Amino acid sequence: MGDEYSATLDILETLAEAAHERHGTDVVALDMSGVPLPMEAFLIVTAENRIQARAMADHLEKNARKAGLTRHHLEGYEEGSWILLDMVDLVIHVFLPETREYYNLEMLWSDVPSMEYDDRREV
Repeated sequence: MGDEYSATLDILETLAEAAHERHGTDVVALDMSGVPLPMEAFLIVTAENRIQARAMADHLEKNARKAGLTRHHLEGYEEGSWILLDMVDLVIHVFLPETREYYNLEMLWSDVPSMEYDDRREV
């Protein structure tokens, strides 16, 4: 595992934590480095409603910038059921539950390595 990939893992961990700070659930990272696509990873997270999805996207972008990433492209922010933040090496997907289920990126890319980040449970 090279230094660049280790850095990606650290950033994914940081962003998974940021998603949990905004009560994101079902946080999953997909390792896209072995696929002929320009990004190294997807980070997928579920929000319960459009307001939460936008707040989470804003928070994730802020944390990604702190980690040295720059947003290249943004899609779906106004509509809010699937917000895509293209950070070049990393693409962040914030979904509403029904949209995530419909597109099912984890199944589409089931042949790539993945990492699940346990949801935080308030006790």
